[in-house]
Amino acid sequence: MRSLREAALSPCSWCPRLSLLSPSLYFLLLTWLRGQTLGKMAVGSKVVDSQGNGPGFLRATAWESIGKTISTFGLLLGFLWVSLDECKQGWHDKIAGTYVVTTR
Repeated sequence: MRSLREAALSPCSWCPRLSLLSPSLYFLLLTWLRGQTLGKMAVGSKVVDSQGNGPGFLRATAWESIGKTISTFGLLLGFLWVSLDECKQGWHDKIAGTYVVTTR
């Protein structure tokens, strides 16, 4: 039987944690550094703040983690809100103070 230390350092013990963390890091890092994920690049859209700058780390964190979690509650109403809002912002955009704009 393996020791607790061997089990903690085993690559297989990190796989479940890494598989949960990887998508979050992907969205957070690309939104923070570029304002775009690969999907947004493909369709020509970008996340910006009210001055048109990239969202920065704090806004990207609020947008990706806190805002999208809240937007998911209530049958995805926070995402559907985009179709009802005059500024075309979802709840996650309102929380982070961001907008999604076209780049083309």
